[in-house]
Amino acid sequence: MMGKLKSILLTLLIISSLVQTYLLVFGEPRQGATKQNEYVEADAIGTKVSIDELLFPENIILHSGKETHTVLYPNNRFYSLIFESLKKRTFDSFRRSASVTAVAEWEEIRNKQPGVEIRFNAGIPFSVLKTLFLLKGDLPLDNELVDRIWIYTKDVKEDVKTYFLTEYNTYEARADLNNKDIEGYVGFNELQTTYHTKDGEIYLPDTPIEMTKFRIPYEPMTVEQFTKTLFVDPRNTKNFGNRDGSQIYTDGKRGLQIKNDQMWMSYTDPIPSVESRNDVKENLNSAVAFVNQHGGWNGQFAVKTIPQNPMFGRQQFTFRQYFDSYPIMSERSEGFGLIKLVLQKGVVATYDRSMLTLGSRTLERSLTTIRGGKSLDDWLAASPKRSAIIAVYPAYQPVVLEKYMDLNPVWAIEYRDGTYELMK
Repeated sequence: MMGKLKSILLTLLIISSLVQTYLLVFGEPRQGATKQNEYVEADAIGTKVSIDELLFPENIILHSGKETHTVLYPNNRFYSLIFESLKKRTFDSFRRSASVTAVAEWEEIRNKQPGVEIRFNAGIPFSVLKTLFLLKGDLPLDNELVDRIWIYTKDVKEDVKTYFLTEYNTYEARADLNNKDIEGYVGFNELQTTYHTKDGEIYLPDTPIEMTKFRIPYEPMTVEQFTKTLFVDPRNTKNFGNRDGSQIYTDGKRGLQIKNDQMWMSYTDPIPSVESRNDVKENLNSAVAFVNQHGGWNGQFAVKTIPQNPMFGRQQFTFRQYFDSYPIMSERSEGFGLIKLVLQKGVVATYDRSMLTLGSRTLERSLTTIRGGKSLDDWLAASPKRSAIIAVYPAYQPVVLEKYMDLNPVWAIEYRDGTYELMK
């Protein structure tokens, strides 16, 4: 009897072990939202950055006070000196200001008062702006985006005026700056190209701009690198071809689409919708952390869009690559130089990017010019979409060839609907 009982127990244990093994091997993947630390640790593909490395002004404009202006772009040595200096200053005592609101008043300040204007392309919430500058005291709410900071002085006897401008309001702040500081900043305009403006929004050079054309080798990131880092268990992924020629990889929940002709990848994770309010800074932190661990940056990038809306639901963040002092602007929406993420409550729902990375060495470089002065003014004036133009700036147009990429200097003309045009 005892021998029979032992045999039965042994049989039950073997069956139980077989069932557990089956569930481990063939069980369905978990359907919940994937947290950052659930991914398999894989070899890093690219470089990691901190948020402050992705936040910098689109340009800094120096106003001489004599109706002339100078535009400084990132990586220009005077731009860097001014930016680094301002990051060490303290801004406090924020209050909404009604003293400078009229267009005519800003025109007077722009043309008659020496000053510095720090401009951000898409606008930055105050909570995120604290990553860059020493902002003290009670700050305005994050329902507004700062698109420029204007610091100027009227004469040597007056205090420096500092304003943070949003789309709807102007906030005055106190800064530990004096007239000598502003005089030193504005003095950097000597020997720089001068610019003119009609409305204070678009600044155009008085002469053609000299830029460098580059030819640089590139390297593609592989599908294996992304599947290892984007899927919880890459061994369980399956792939199949799509009708458009792209390849789809999936683990039964998450999906990765590879467009080989464009070297572009699109990752999706169908996270459930939640009704709680978004925290823009939390989403931005999560977006940067996700890219750090899933592909890296491989170059200098800047935050192109920080969404203010929707307050509830999903928010899209876009990052654009820079080279030298200018953004890389592809003719396609799925072109080299872009990284896009959609998040909700710190969880990534979609992740799109180019799979190409620039090499560290330059094969060729040569000086060229893009138009300026009357030629550029006339071209823009004749544009049928002139009233829809919101920005004009130098950029690099990437041309992907078999083993290398050309970065060609162009003007980027950005329109109100988010589209843009490239012109030399």
